[in-house]
Amino acid sequence: MLVAGLSGWCLRPSAAPLASAAPLASAAASRPASGRSFGVTAWLPYWEMPSALLTTVANANVIQTASPYWYDIAGDARVHEEAGAGSAATIAQLAAHHERILPMVTEQAGMAEFAAILAEPSRRAALVRTLVALASHPGYAGLDIDFESFAYDPGHRSALAARIASAYPRLIAQTCRALHAIGRLCEVAVMARTSDARGYDHGDIPSWVYDYRALAAAADRVQIMAYDDHSPGGPAGPIAPLPWVRRVIAYARSTAPAGRFELGIPAYGYDWHGRTSASAVYADQLAALAASVHARPRWDPRQGEVTFRYRVGRVRHTVWVVTAAADAARARLALAAGFAGVAVWAAGYGMPQLWAELRPAALAGR
Repeated sequence: MLVAGLSGWCLRPSAAPLASAAPLASAAASRPASGRSFGVTAWLPYWEMPSALLTTVANANVIQTASPYWYDIAGDARVHEEAGAGSAATIAQLAAHHERILPMVTEQAGMAEFAAILAEPSRRAALVRTLVALASHPGYAGLDIDFESFAYDPGHRSALAARIASAYPRLIAQTCRALHAIGRLCEVAVMARTSDARGYDHGDIPSWVYDYRALAAAADRVQIMAYDDHSPGGPAGPIAPLPWVRRVIAYARSTAPAGRFELGIPAYGYDWHGRTSASAVYADQLAALAASVHARPRWDPRQGEVTFRYRVGRVRHTVWVVTAAADAARARLALAAGFAGVAVWAAGYGMPQLWAELRPAALAGR
């Protein structure tokens, strides 16, 4: 879920319509050592919180970790709380259903500002203190660090991106050590990569600023956002095509033990109109949309997604959506690869049957 400004990837409102308080075990003991255990994380967007919360607690037998999107940091110390951040009622409901709560934290710094923070020890230390202070809430089990704004580089300043690629893992390592010291977990979300190549995705996104090897060595888990291979601002196409997801998984496994990773899977799609304009379609809206335009969705077996086309006046529309069955297919890939689990973007978007599809027994075909 990319932050605002990056082609609308995050499905925020501005885009087109996208733990218990008991003492924790040591963070080191919670680090997944192999792919034997397979967990499910749900990200909870603040703009869909009632639905996201209801979905998460109703499926607590499947979802082990809840990551509400609650905090955004400007610079190294200014914290913006999103709507409902730290809600005692939300925390109590999640804790009552034995959900581990790792709120998601994003940042606003662009590439140049973020590089300056990373390069200055005092500012880097201030950012670590800010993160630790957020994680210190007695109801939180740790943090889900989803820093993405710095990975937008329309100027293609590759030397600056390279400095960030080297320095960002040091920030994460410093943060994770500090979180572990207070008994909290440390997870980091990254954009999808398929190789070590230093190219630019979607024209302006240097996804190689995320060094999987170094980040996996520092964090308890690395969550790979394996979606938006096609997104608003570009041509229509599958959101998380299976051949591409396989390459993402293979690359991750080449960098670190597979059990260090979670595969991010999408519960949404897009309705393109024109060459690059698109509106988000949650998976649970697919049937209603198709019925309203008298379209018949079809399953694309190669891409592993549902697609259809329709026309409104002279405007042609192309729709691609990741359904519950599609997400289950991606989860089986992650399970077979030895990943620690999957992370769903987002609770409240998916079809009701999604969560049953993600049960271990269902993924194993039992």
